[in-house]
Amino acid sequence: MKKIHTIGIIGGGQLGRMTCFAAQQLGFRTVIFTDQKNSPASFVTNRTIVADYSDKNALKKFAESVDIATFEFENIPFKAAEYVASQVELCPKPQVLKITQNRILEKNFLNSIGVNTAEFATENFAENLKKFSKGVLKTATMGYDGKGQYVLEAGQSLPQIESQILILEKFCPFDSEISVLVVRAKTGEIKSYEPLTNIHKNGILDESHYPAKISETLKIKAQTIAEKIAEELDLIGILAVEMFVIGEEILVNELAPRPHNSGHFSMDASVTSQFEQLIRAITGLPLGSTEFHSNGYMKNLIGDEVKDLEKFYQNPRTKIHLYGKEKIAAGRKMAHVNILN
Repeated sequence: MKKIHTIGIIGGGQLGRMTCFAAQQLGFRTVIFTDQKNSPASFVTNRTIVADYSDKNALKKFAESVDIATFEFENIPFKAAEYVASQVELCPKPQVLKITQNRILEKNFLNSIGVNTAEFATENFAENLKKFSKGVLKTATMGYDGKGQYVLEAGQSLPQIESQILILEKFCPFDSEISVLVVRAKTGEIKSYEPLTNIHKNGILDESHYPAKISETLKIKAQTIAEKIAEELDLIGILAVEMFVIGEEILVNELAPRPHNSGHFSMDASVTSQFEQLIRAITGLPLGSTEFHSNGYMKNLIGDEVKDLEKFYQNPRTKIHLYGKEKIAAGRKMAHVNILN
């Protein structure tokens, strides 16, 4: 196996920042490729390349400066990922990105491997909305944190959305939302974290609680589903699997092939953080333990909530993670805190 010294990360956000920390703790250098100046990751990496994701010369320079590459968010242009992969090994592979960037491809893939999702339609939306009684109309690509989503009742007029591929999903009256982080290494070694219960506010993840308030049977079932998806994708890296719990049934909602907001609790409450696992997986190191040693929850600090840091500093059981973002904006993730019980 080729000796790896430098890891490239496409994207310069907070996930890239925390991945840099984990890489450097394990003795690796990092290079960030981002289209944003003064990105959170740029302050903690060995080198930053700032250019448009369509700039092949810059992408080539990036690829030539690293031994392996990964990405910290999935909304990068697929062609950029494909080009980087033609120059240097990219983990996860571009095909994984292609599937998870598009809700239609994602749901078709999941159903094809026997994983249940909510019912959905890709055409005849008004007719299918009557059939579903209530549905969620979404853009098939580029949606996150509740953006590009519309909850609709049967008979309600459809919003006018131009130049977008859309998907209509049947509304799920779920008991809870959970997520499982699963990591798979180059060797085929695979491990998953126990599920966390997620609470959203205004379409954005607000809190993730461990342990998830579901039965042991459902916990095992959720981890088994996540591991099956990772193997079927031939994943090398880390994958977040978001799920709905409805009674004793689990429906997979979305996949994210990179570290995930709901996995932040692992930074302080588990033996090995999700970020260290990603580095281990793509560099050929043995995976760390996914065991949690503490219960508690992760709280996102969104927008002006970051101004209330003082109350968290007063709690000796709280771990604070600031992202180094210059401007506070409504709906913008500025930091998170892990509160250990």
